[in-house]
Amino acid sequence: MPQTQHPAFTFLIVLFIVWLFLPDSEYQSQSIALSDLILSRLSHYRASLDVLNATRWGDFSPLEADRKEDDHASAPKYVNLTGFREEDRFSWQDLGRFRERGLRLSRHAIPAVGGEQLWDVAQGEPVWANASGVLLGQWVRRQESVPRTYDSFNLSQSVPSMHWIGDKTEWARNMTGTAGRIHVRLEGNKTVTGYEQLSKTDGPLSGGLIRNVKSAVTFEDTEGSGLSWEMRLWGVHWPRQGVIMMTTTSEKFDGIFGLPHLTPGPDYFQSSQRLLNQTLAHTIATKKKNIYSDQSIPWNSDIENPLHTPNPSPHCEYVMYVQIHPPSRQSLGFGSASPKGENMADILQAIESELESPLGAPINHVPKLHMSAVIYSPDCGLFLETKGPPDFPPSEANHLLGVKTEVQISRINHWLLAYAVLMFGQVILLKGQMKETYTPSTLGRVSFWTISMMLIVDGMTFSAAATWVATAQHTFLPTLTLMFASFMSMTIGGSLLAKIHEIQTPQPRRRDGAQGAAGANSGTTSTTSSAPLTPNRTGTGPILPGPVTAGRGSGTPAAVDQATAANIADGAAAVPGAAAAARPAAPPTQAQTFQSIMGRFILLSVCISFVGISSMTWYTAVRSWFLNICAFIYLSMWVPQIYRNIIRNCRRALKWQFVVGESLLRLLPLSYFWLRQDNFLFARTEPRAFVTLCLWVWLQIFVLATQDAVGPRFGIPKGWTPDAWDYHPVLREDNVEAGGLPIGLGPEDSPARDRRRSSEDRDKPRPGGGTTRAIDCAICREVLEVPVVKAGEEDMSVTGVFARRMYMVTPCRHIFHTPCLESWMKFRLQCPICREDLPPL
Repeated sequence: MPQTQHPAFTFLIVLFIVWLFLPDSEYQSQSIALSDLILSRLSHYRASLDVLNATRWGDFSPLEADRKEDDHASAPKYVNLTGFREEDRFSWQDLGRFRERGLRLSRHAIPAVGGEQLWDVAQGEPVWANASGVLLGQWVRRQESVPRTYDSFNLSQSVPSMHWIGDKTEWARNMTGTAGRIHVRLEGNKTVTGYEQLSKTDGPLSGGLIRNVKSAVTFEDTEGSGLSWEMRLWGVHWPRQGVIMMTTTSEKFDGIFGLPHLTPGPDYFQSSQRLLNQTLAHTIATKKKNIYSDQSIPWNSDIENPLHTPNPSPHCEYVMYVQIHPPSRQSLGFGSASPKGENMADILQAIESELESPLGAPINHVPKLHMSAVIYSPDCGLFLETKGPPDFPPSEANHLLGVKTEVQISRINHWLLAYAVLMFGQVILLKGQMKETYTPSTLGRVSFWTISMMLIVDGMTFSAAATWVATAQHTFLPTLTLMFASFMSMTIGGSLLAKIHEIQTPQPRRRDGAQGAAGANSGTTSTTSSAPLTPNRTGTGPILPGPVTAGRGSGTPAAVDQATAANIADGAAAVPGAAAAARPAAPPTQAQTFQSIMGRFILLSVCISFVGISSMTWYTAVRSWFLNICAFIYLSMWVPQIYRNIIRNCRRALKWQFVVGESLLRLLPLSYFWLRQDNFLFARTEPRAFVTLCLWVWLQIFVLATQDAVGPRFGIPKGWTPDAWDYHPVLREDNVEAGGLPIGLGPEDSPARDRRRSSEDRDKPRPGGGTTRAIDCAICREVLEVPVVKAGEEDMSVTGVFARRMYMVTPCRHIFHTPCLESWMKFRLQCPICREDLPPL
């Protein structure tokens, strides 16, 4: 009896749905205390901006090398910015080295022309004006001047307004290894500020154009801790020279306000100071105006926690110098006679204009983004560089390589559309399979868990696409297409799975008195039960039960005793209380409903999704093992079908088009991330793991093919599997007298005897031993040639195995062509001749 839900439970669900659809309030989930913290932080930023505007180039010179020759006797100079003060104890010993290495990379990327270094005056080789894009490369660690630990600082004295957590342990973002991978995602501001209108005395020489830029940088400490650190950096970009300066900003480091003091020279300082004076002031004013609706901290380097917290955790700060390399002339499609000077700049500008605002202009090829970088941590004393020329050959590493944002979006769209096409291919395969498996006999062969594994992954794809489509901008239509395709695959697969569950779920037995009385009445009028359907495995008796014409009561003594015991049990069930005395009462078993199974599948999908998302912060090796294991389990979808074929003694349950097609369609999306180096996720490729996955899938297909060819239980010990009827038995002449041959092949069967007399060759000898006898198939009325093994011989040849696949023998001792009887059993599990019930395939 179904259980009814409590009214209070229903009321709570309705109340939750109503609350879910209520409009958000302007002050919903906002804290007054948090607003006070934000205001205090913005006030500190306002004061820091005033300090920046009041300083000049040279006011921050913490080292002897940074001071002028006539100022060698003066003390080191600091500015009143957090992290730039003397009491903050930051390690600025490598600041001069940081500037020198940055200029070295810039002059190597844009070499001198005719002995004159035009890069210094912003007249060198043209580079990309908009550096927005994604890049991937490797970093190497240089020897720092002074090693630093958390004992080198006193954060309580440096920032007394904060309550630090974990300041006496190893800080986050600390690179302990000597090399690793770096992933950079740059976002440039489209607004460009120019200073050409200024006089030559006031205007900066090399920073005539400048714009804001921000980036999300991920460092993988491959050879060290194995962790990945993700941070956000903010800074400025000089498009004419291709120089980008970025820094992190936190409670203990006013990086964005002191960035102009870290630039290579006074020209960069002057242009960046003017730009930051405008943009930072506007951001602070906007944040104060929207203090209750937007409580995120501007220029926060922590991507996971954009809000301000009174108990921060310290982490290493970084300053990054990036040089954009000019695209090669070969990448633009030009040879040795390529255009120079302004023509190259016009070509790059035309490409960027078409990418940002497409008008249909022909673009043969968009060159890749190429950058080099120097990374410096003034508090942790780390000094990192991207790996590439001139210190390393280009064949080993080539700094940072990537594509522009528009090209990256185009790649994502193409992959989403390709994945949607694959999902539609899965829909076609599912429809073709459903046309073959629509009867109880064919549905009983298909493994429930094989289709379930496919359905779970399709459901996860649909959930991911439906979640992303709500916020997708540039990828909305491809994501919507993928969502529709995955929904179709999930729906059709779910309907097939529901039918399989309905057929394969055993019905619960009723144990009431009425059924017992009915069973007793039927038992008094019925004869003995039919003979068991299990073939004789000893070889001493007949391999088949007695002929159906011999009567239901005839058979082996064991069958008679079994029938008698069944009649006694049925008669005892009719007597009140006798059934309980004869056997203990067992409660009826309640099978799981399809809805409950689907609920568990949904819960499993959610758990896998959450663990997969959290794995991005795991160690690289652990994350790789986790993803490979998940892929291995997912691609083991044919293992349950192999097991069901063995248990049911079924040769083939699925179409070969479905098996091979599904294997290919589900391997192709994985091949993109496991094999392609420049995949849009920049995931680490693992060709060996993918080859292993492919071999595993094709091994499963080979086992399925072997089961179809030589039998599902070939090579399996007999004691490992339950008894099942063998429709392809070995027919032997020594079982003729015991009635072991099918009807029509024995010497006592006159129709077959007459037909053999009329034939010219009678019993034809077989090459492998034995004879071949002929009989008419009752379904197609065509001649069926059956191999019969001679007495005392064994037929273990390969030809004998395949010859037995041509015929099928029923428990009632009738024989048919295999295709004929299989087609018949798709609709009815009864013998076409005597209407005796047949065991399913």
